[in-house]
Amino acid sequence: MHENTMDRNYKLLVADDEKGIRDLLSDLLRDSFDVDTIDRGDTILEKIKRNAHDILILDLQLPGMNGIDVLRQIYEEKIKIAVVVITASNDIETAITSMKLGAYDYLVKPFDTDKLMVILKNIVEKIELESEVTRLREQVGERFRFKNIIGKSPQMQRIFSTLEKVIDTDSTVLIIGESGTGKEIIAKAVHYNSNRKQFPFRSIDCSTIPQDLIGSELFGHEKGAFTGAISRKIGKFEVASKGSLFLDEISNLSIDMQAKLLRVLQEKEFERIGGNQIIKVNTRIVAASNRDLRELVVENKFREDLYYRLNVVPVYLPPLRERKEDTPLFIDHFLNKFNTEYGRDVNIELKARLFLVEYSWPGNVRQLENVIKRLVLLSTNKLVTVDDISSVLEYENYGTAAEIVSAFPEKPQMRVSRSKDVTVKSIEDMEKDYLERMLQHFNYNISNTARALKISRKTMHNKLKKYNIIIKKTAVME
Repeated sequence: MHENTMDRNYKLLVADDEKGIRDLLSDLLRDSFDVDTIDRGDTILEKIKRNAHDILILDLQLPGMNGIDVLRQIYEEKIKIAVVVITASNDIETAITSMKLGAYDYLVKPFDTDKLMVILKNIVEKIELESEVTRLREQVGERFRFKNIIGKSPQMQRIFSTLEKVIDTDSTVLIIGESGTGKEIIAKAVHYNSNRKQFPFRSIDCSTIPQDLIGSELFGHEKGAFTGAISRKIGKFEVASKGSLFLDEISNLSIDMQAKLLRVLQEKEFERIGGNQIIKVNTRIVAASNRDLRELVVENKFREDLYYRLNVVPVYLPPLRERKEDTPLFIDHFLNKFNTEYGRDVNIELKARLFLVEYSWPGNVRQLENVIKRLVLLSTNKLVTVDDISSVLEYENYGTAAEIVSAFPEKPQMRVSRSKDVTVKSIEDMEKDYLERMLQHFNYNISNTARALKISRKTMHNKLKKYNIIIKKTAVME
């Protein structure tokens, strides 16, 4: 124990009515722990709460309140503390009861101090592991705070505003949007911004799991429930109880499975496949679909009652082509991500950036991410061109290079559609729009904007003059 280097001295409380044992444990543990002692049971909880002890060594026979009642209070009040029980040799049944009430381990008097030290070492490792898990969970959660999600466009800001109003309720959220728009990121944002964030987030893609297996994934099964069920399986609903469950592409559920899901939403309980035990759950559901569920209801392919159960807080996640203000932010984010990941220093020339902003992105954010990843990995030059981008898009079967580049005109021109004439922006108009978006992103700081665009401040000032772009008075002046 003395060789174990800890970040801090954990607080340990010894509760025993024998002064000899209190003194023995204080001398033994004071080099490794911040040790307190107490000789009564009825004031233990008060002392634990006041001093925030991490570990309690608890004699079961105490005046004022016996150890089992102390444990029961700790259990009922959900006090986070590791308890080691000390019991007489003729009272093993009580020690077993204490384990059911959450005690970490027990020792029988007269106990071996070496064994106690091993138990305490294991407890410290457990506490530190739990702290690391909590830290990592908070780190992951921080990525999904609304303020950290890429989405400066008015459409995304409206979504965040709506979700913030219902974030700490149990309301079911239904996200409708094309594939690749980031529906799972919104689902995680709902979870990690809510009061459920310390509990698990789980997801299941209903389009990739065979219908005869999806029930087991959602609800679990008992050993022998069907051929191949060689052991009990805990389903996602049970694992995510108190947390959140994301049901992606929910339109793919069979009508039979929709009925089972509806029952869980209504009753907040279910049975594992092959079992008869009623399992209560408190799981928040976030569902998503790339199809309009209202149309499927009309076609009798989706239950109307389930639709209304899911559609308590509806969210329409627009495709990337409808929120072009966000595209420059995604470009910079993915460039930084993949340059760091692969040890590269690739950038994208201004004309190529304009191309990326104006492209329609049928695969949405997922496609943009994939394209920039390929560009960073495969680029032989440090500066990506429009030709590089069109080659990657052609490889992905999004048209030939000529067809892709034709969507990015060098001069103003007119294109005729079947219904009306459509004016295509000139590259000058596109450059002006892009400069304005980048300036807004960098809070109208000319130096930072120029640095991001890989152009000099002089060139930047010339472009501002050329396009008659006025820097806002609130900007940082230089």
